[in-house]
Amino acid sequence: MWTCREVPDVASDYISREGSKRTRLMVAIHLAQCSNCRTYVNGLKIARSIAAESLRGSVPTALLHKLGLNTPDRGGSFKEPNE
Repeated sequence: MWTCREVPDVASDYISREGSKRTRLMVAIHLAQCSNCRTYVNGLKIARSIAAESLRGSVPTALLHKLGLNTPDRGGSFKEPNE
């Protein structure tokens, strides 16, 4: 049986269905019995979903300016503004 301390180490792999079947099964058994870890894993799923959704659209120029970033370079990464 897995403990609550072990679940965060494999939660991302569990969500994306990576890792061994045995590990995923052990995590699933633990989640069935532990509401705190279920809450943690559900929160991680939501955070991943929000992050993925935010990368799909373009970033408003005003937000880039507030973050102190210029528009993306050709490689897609953002450059810090020249002061």
